[in-house]
Amino acid sequence: MHSPGTERMSTHRDINEVLPRELLCKIFKLSLDPQYLKRDRCRLSLVCRLWYQWVEDSALLWTNITAPVGLSYLNKSFKNSKEALLELKHWAQSRSAPFVSVERFMQEASAHAARWRSLSVAPDSPPNWEEVLRPLTTQSAPKLEVLKINGRGMSDWNTGRISITIGDGTFPNLDDVFLACVPASVHASSSTALRSFDIDQIHHISLHELVGILENSPHLETLRVRLCWRVKMTGKTWSVDSIKLERLVHIKLLDLDASVIDTILSIIRAPNCDKLIISCAIPDPPSHMVLFNSSTGHLFQRFREKDQKRPLLDVRVGADEEGDEYLSVDVGYIHINVRVNTNGVAQLQNILRWIGGNSDPEGSYPVSLECDFLDAGYVEAFGPPFHVKRIKIYDYTQHSALEHLSRSRLLGSSAWPCPQLEHLEYDIVSDLDSRNRTYLLDMLKARYGRENIADGSGKPLPTPLKSITLRSEIRPDELIRDIKEILRDLEINWKSPEW
Repeated sequence: MHSPGTERMSTHRDINEVLPRELLCKIFKLSLDPQYLKRDRCRLSLVCRLWYQWVEDSALLWTNITAPVGLSYLNKSFKNSKEALLELKHWAQSRSAPFVSVERFMQEASAHAARWRSLSVAPDSPPNWEEVLRPLTTQSAPKLEVLKINGRGMSDWNTGRISITIGDGTFPNLDDVFLACVPASVHASSSTALRSFDIDQIHHISLHELVGILENSPHLETLRVRLCWRVKMTGKTWSVDSIKLERLVHIKLLDLDASVIDTILSIIRAPNCDKLIISCAIPDPPSHMVLFNSSTGHLFQRFREKDQKRPLLDVRVGADEEGDEYLSVDVGYIHINVRVNTNGVAQLQNILRWIGGNSDPEGSYPVSLECDFLDAGYVEAFGPPFHVKRIKIYDYTQHSALEHLSRSRLLGSSAWPCPQLEHLEYDIVSDLDSRNRTYLLDMLKARYGRENIADGSGKPLPTPLKSITLRSEIRPDELIRDIKEILRDLEINWKSPEW
């Protein structure tokens, strides 16, 4: 009869004899936690002498190289990885373990640039950016595929300027770039292999350099540019048909000058775009550039193909934490966010004209209008092919919208605002607020009261309201009864306010 220890030794010996060394090393690699590589390699090495030798000799187990290991172990990792491609990562973490600074990490890694497959850097304190980025300007990394440098939270990331060149000569296989808060500019000297290009607060890159990257990246699938101050108009013009990006499916242009977004959308051709997100500030006074013009209509080619179910148009009118007004519009795969300094209604009309002018002329698009506050002008902005089906009002002090919805009855107009309105959500705050109840009941009577049906005027009546949702701290039973007297079959819901 074997003892437990003998059985374990026998099982361990059987594994070594049955499984090929190459397969066992791949299993070893899967057991390594990227955050605790040194610990996990040590555990494997302590099983037996044979495993120790395999761990030391297998380059596959040393290709993931991180900072929290100490300088001597870092150099051992480079040595044991032999000629294998490297996955390099320096990220912020606890300093309780031996730690190599990001500057020293990059210095040691630069000698092995020919074997880089990926490089990810996220310092936890302000580094010497010139030393960190120097290997990217002096070394060629022909195998590098992924480059991610995140300087968010650093205090000095906007000082100096380091130029990084991508393309055939330096990084011919680089297909994924993410740079955030790094004092660098990026330009393409030749054709690139880029599939994803994401830059955030890279204030040294210019619009000319960005356009150059787009021109030299025919395989680009994802483009994201956010808060890059120097990406602005300089008087240079580009051919409208100059950049064809048939693989580009995701476009995000965030917090840029409106004229820059207008230019980028005008000079690229992305017929397979599945997601377009725009965020910008409208100048005050408005510039001569038109954000949405006829040259951007190509972006709707994909939209038309998907336009079988008449996608809902979601419109949000609100204010951010600083009190600045903004518009958010979603239709199909398109998301538009505009910060408004003056006339938000005019900007909404521009957006609707752009969408409507490039959509099916016989189409009919339902609209969901969600508002922190709602000026009557926003309601008036909608006309065919856009029909407001749902309105959600958060600011209970804004009564003008409810008054506007009653306008046809009060002013003798032949048409009702939002004639196809079916769902209304309104914040009344308290059942004791008689003004809120009065405005709401007056609107419902004006639009849906029995006297409208019986007056014999022949006016077209609005679509019957299907549901109303009231938000208040206490269930407004009295108000619900009053509403039921006007619309007996109406579905009435109640929920707490959304603070």
